Amino acid sequence: MSEKKRKRHEEGVERPKKKVAIAEQGKVKVELLENKEPLGPLLATTPGLKFPLRISFSPYKRTKILPEGATDHLLLQSSEHARLDYTAQEELDGSSESQLKDYIGVFDPATNKLQIVPVKKVVVRSTLRSETEEMREEQEKQQARQNTMMAKRHALAAEFGSKKSRKAIDDMTLNAISSGKVDDPRNDAVAENILQNMEGATVAMPTKEELAAAVDSSKPRPTPNLSAEYPGDVYPIETVVGSELMTMLEVKDWVEACRSGQGVNVSSRYVAKRILALAKNKQIQKLKVLRFILLCIDFAAALSGVGNRPKKIPMKGKLEAMMGEDTPVSCVMAIRRKFAPESSFEMPRWNIDNLMTHVAAAALIVDDHEVDVSDLRDDLKVDNKAIQAYFAELGCRVGAPTAPDLAKFKLNKQEANNHYIAKLKLPLKFPRVGGPRKSRR
Repeated sequence: MSEKKRKRHEEGVERPKKKVAIAEQGKVKVELLENKEPLGPLLATTPGLKFPLRISFSPYKRTKILPEGATDHLLLQSSEHARLDYTAQEELDGSSESQLKDYIGVFDPATNKLQIVPVKKVVVRSTLRSETEEMREEQEKQQARQNTMMAKRHALAAEFGSKKSRKAIDDMTLNAISSGKVDDPRNDAVAENILQNMEGATVAMPTKEELAAAVDSSKPRPTPNLSAEYPGDVYPIETVVGSELMTMLEVKDWVEACRSGQGVNVSSRYVAKRILALAKNKQIQKLKVLRFILLCIDFAAALSGVGNRPKKIPMKGKLEAMMGEDTPVSCVMAIRRKFAPESSFEMPRWNIDNLMTHVAAAALIVDDHEVDVSDLRDDLKVDNKAIQAYFAELGCRVGAPTAPDLAKFKLNKQEANNHYIAKLKLPLKFPRVGGPRKSRR
C-alpha cells in the first residue's frame, strides 16, 4: 500500500498568520479597596468536610484589647443541621499559611477595571451536637454535686459551727446569685435588691452635663456660650464687661479729642492704636470695651508682687492714684469688685488669670475675633507663652501670622517672628485636660 504524500507548498506564497481568538482588552486599571467592615466576603476552607450546599451562618464578633491595640475575631455558627453544629473562624496557628493575606478581585470588562479587596480566611469545622450536650449535662451534674456537698457543710456549720463561721455562711447566702434558670424567683429577688441599693447610692450623683458645667464655671475665664452659632455670640459684651460697667464707662472725652484733632495719652499701646479709628466710625460700644481693657491693664499694673504668690492690691486712695487721676473712682471700685476677692487685699493666681482672660475676651470683641497679641503681651507684661495660653483658654486658635495676616496687620516678615495671631472660630478648640502621662519606653 502506497503512502499518501504531503503536498509541497508553493514557493512565494506566505503562510497565513495566526489570529487571536479574543480581541485585546487594552490596559486594565487595578484598584485596591480597603475592607474595614467586620463582615464581608470570606474565603472558607473545609478540610476533610463534606459541606452542605445551602446553609446559613449567624455572625459573632469578639473584640480583644491588647497593649498593642484592639483586635477583632470573627466567628460564624450554624445549627441548621439535624445533628451537626458548624463553626467557621480564623485559625492563626503561627504557620506560614496563616501569616499570608488573601485577596479577591472583581473585573468589569465595560470599564477595564479590576478591584481587589482583602478578605479573611476562615476554616469551617463541624462538631457532633450530642457530644456538646453530654458535656453540658456532665458539667451541670458536677455543679449539682458540689452544691449538695456545700449545702451539707453549711448545715453542719450552722448547727455546730462558731459565730464567725455562721456569719460567713450568712454573707455567702446573702450575696449568692444563682446561675439556674432565668425565671428563678431567687434571682429576681437578688436583682431587685441590687437595683434598689444602686438607686439609693446613685440618686445624689451629678450627671455628665452637671459635671461639665461645674468644671467650666470653675475655670478662670468668662463663661462661653457653647451653643452659639456665630463667634460674636460666644463671649458677648454682657458676659465679658457686664451691664453695670458698660453703664458707668464714659468715652465722650475720647470722641471729642479725636474730633478736634487732639491726641489721647493712655498707658496702653493696644488701646492707643485703636482709639482714633473707633471714634471716627462712632463705634461707641467698642470704645467702652476698649476703656474696660485700659482699666484692667492699669489695675494689673498697680498690683505688687513677684512669682506665683498672691499679689498685693494697693490701699484705697493709692489704687485710684496709680490708675490715673482722670479715672472715675466708681469705675476703679467696679473693676476691683469684679476681679478681686471680697474684703481682701490680695489677688491669688486664679483671680489674676481671670483678669487676663477677660482682657483677651474683650480684645476679641474690639478686633472682630482676630487679635495680634503682641501689644497686649507688652501691656500686661507677660511672655509669649502666657498670652497664648490665655487666648487658648478662650477656645482660640493661636499661631504665627499667615500671608493674609501679614497684609491685614501691616507686618513684614521680620516683624512676624515675634507676633502671634489669635482667632476665635467655631467649633471652639479648648486646651486638653491633662490625664495620666504615657510611660517612657
